Amino acid sequence: MNRDAVSVAAGLFAVAYGTNVSTPFLVLYKDRLELGDSATMAIFVVYVAGILSTLLVIGPISDRLGRKPIVVPFVALSAVASLCLIVGRDSFVFLLLGRLMLGVVSGAVLGIASAWLQELLGRGQEQRAAVLTTVVSYAGFGLGPIVSAVIAETIGSPLTVPFVVHIVLTVAVVPLVLAVPDHRPAGEPRPLRIEFGVPSHARATFFGLVAPAAIWVFAFASVSFALFPVIILDGSTGASRVLVAGAVGMITALPGVLARPLVARIGAAVALPTSMVVGIVGYGFGLAALATGSWPLILPAAALLGTASGALTAGSLTVLGQVADDATRGSLTSTFYLLAYPGMAMPLLLTSLTVVFPLEVGVAVAIGFATACAVVAGRGARTFSASAVRMVSTRSS
Repeated sequence: MNRDAVSVAAGLFAVAYGTNVSTPFLVLYKDRLELGDSATMAIFVVYVAGILSTLLVIGPISDRLGRKPIVVPFVALSAVASLCLIVGRDSFVFLLLGRLMLGVVSGAVLGIASAWLQELLGRGQEQRAAVLTTVVSYAGFGLGPIVSAVIAETIGSPLTVPFVVHIVLTVAVVPLVLAVPDHRPAGEPRPLRIEFGVPSHARATFFGLVAPAAIWVFAFASVSFALFPVIILDGSTGASRVLVAGAVGMITALPGVLARPLVARIGAAVALPTSMVVGIVGYGFGLAALATGSWPLILPAAALLGTASGALTAGSLTVLGQVADDATRGSLTSTFYLLAYPGMAMPLLLTSLTVVFPLEVGVAVAIGFATACAVVAGRGARTFSASAVRMVSTRSS
């Protein structure tokens, strides 16, 4: 892997790491600010609003202006968001603002850095680029909470020091990304407008295979990160709530590295419905934990949900990398994340519905919906054909 790809991957890691620095401290924010369950989930989920506000426009902008003018300033903004969270340790409003900023940053960097890595590694390396994106981002997602929890347990100042660590990390990687040559798509600049980038020849693949899987990328992971630990660890567990929550975050994210052997062994298309089944089983463990109050059950749930999320990301990006047109690659990867990130609202949705029925019922309904999506994705995988890939290769040549 070339030095430029490593540098872009470092920027991607810093953003992903910063996203989950605050995750193990939701239990502390809840107590410190005397928040209810839904308000606590809002700290986590407001991130989605920032993402969606960015994803709609950032892909077409990067396809016109290049990747570097987007990635560099938004990686730097990640450090500002952590500073905002430090200031907001005693303010619900500043917590929401900091998380919103992290969402804006993630919406800008994750999709565009993924497209940039695809271009740096070159055509024919779509799976390699997709796996690299997945491994680096999920490593950041996973190390953020556990490192922050360990810092909190050993050094103290849990609502300050872990965020300072992220700020230092971000300041260190910005010059690396700044040194990478920019990539601008060949040909005449495209009109600057909202564009989803789905090629006409790949619509059946996108809507029949990628879309039903994409919406669960973070619907699986977010419930493991934010819902199960906050609700189940709310009582006495006989263990540090922050440390257990940090461990759950790590166990959720780090199995994303398993995406490479899974996707490579069974193929990207087949990996999508298979990963859905893994995530559904993970939801089942979480449901059992809620029903019994046994917090250790959230650990295998986290591993299964994280594995599913990572494989869904790698599989989807591989398929999209194969069918994408070069001129709209940034738009298409942003569209994938546009579908995936609303799943981050799943914890807030489920806790909000507790006014109607118990949380366990909500999780059971989510399992049913995920099963239906897995069936659709399974059909899409069976009909997926390499002809779309050959068509793009022919057109590019």
